[in-house]
Amino acid sequence: MAIFFGFLCFLALIGLRKAERDNYDYMSVNMTNSIKGFFIGLVFISHIWGYTDFSHPYLDVLYQKLIRGKMGQCVVAMFLFYSGFGVMESIKRKGQNYVNRIPVRRVLNVLLQFDCVILLFWLYRISTGTHYGIKKMVLSFIGWDGIGNSNWYIFCILWVYIFTFIAFGVFRDNHKKAIAGVFVLSILYMAIVSKLGKEYWWYDTILCYVWGMLFSLYRDKVERFVNENRRTWLFTLFVCSVGHMITYYYKSNSPLVYQLWVFCFTASIVTFTMRYVIDSKILRGGGIMLFELYMLQRLVMMILKPYMLAGELTSTKKYIYVVACFIGTIVISVLYRKTIGRLIKQKIG
Repeated sequence: MAIFFGFLCFLALIGLRKAERDNYDYMSVNMTNSIKGFFIGLVFISHIWGYTDFSHPYLDVLYQKLIRGKMGQCVVAMFLFYSGFGVMESIKRKGQNYVNRIPVRRVLNVLLQFDCVILLFWLYRISTGTHYGIKKMVLSFIGWDGIGNSNWYIFCILWVYIFTFIAFGVFRDNHKKAIAGVFVLSILYMAIVSKLGKEYWWYDTILCYVWGMLFSLYRDKVERFVNENRRTWLFTLFVCSVGHMITYYYKSNSPLVYQLWVFCFTASIVTFTMRYVIDSKILRGGGIMLFELYMLQRLVMMILKPYMLAGELTSTKKYIYVVACFIGTIVISVLYRKTIGRLIKQKIG
């Protein structure tokens, strides 16, 4: 897995350049898609680890200890942060008209896309002789349960969209109060989902969405401080990075420390990109197809596993499986986006 990680880092490094301060928006769609493309690659590594044991002392164990084990849920933090930022930017530009369209353009769109993926998983399960009850299928279609698919992230993002619609519908033009409303509703979500017995990853990064909204609201003030000169930029990057490393050792002791750990991570990424561009066409493509790559990679892993990991397992066989899953995920994601995904977007408008 260290090789795959190295490949991602190589793509990031060849796209790395110093920002042209007068003609550069580090929060533009292109720039953020490159960052998201890098992290969806890390999500792929994390997911495939659940389908077979990767135990090479140098290629796998070191990666597990130094990268995967240290990053944890931070691999999805930027997805939520950029989503919150993007929604807030749209609200600032389009006002209440955008808010009124959230149930359709955001919630319904994501839910329909998700349900179509569930149907693909269901058809595969049926082909293997696996059948599910009505209750499980109903809960799977809303993201509360699953049939082998990824579901917690979609369930979480659907609710923050709903929270945004509610809060900005109540407070309308008072953006500060509206974001506070999204924050309170997100805290309630965390408490309820935790109480209902869901694992910690169902809720521990949801506040990144709120941090993204707040950054959109106070972006100018943050940038004036951070980018006052190179020293303030380095100081901010240093504080955020060290804060992330220190809180790592105490995050399991307190939910507050855990949130600080995740916050420091997102702040480090944002601060770094204020002065250095990561603009890779390949990574950008991964960010553009984030939903498809995230949702369909497990389906490819499930389909290929019985054929490629049968019999005696060797490191070579495992790595061939990884490459096949990676290529298969890209192919099926492109096909889904150009067919089902395009049809849903055309119908919703």
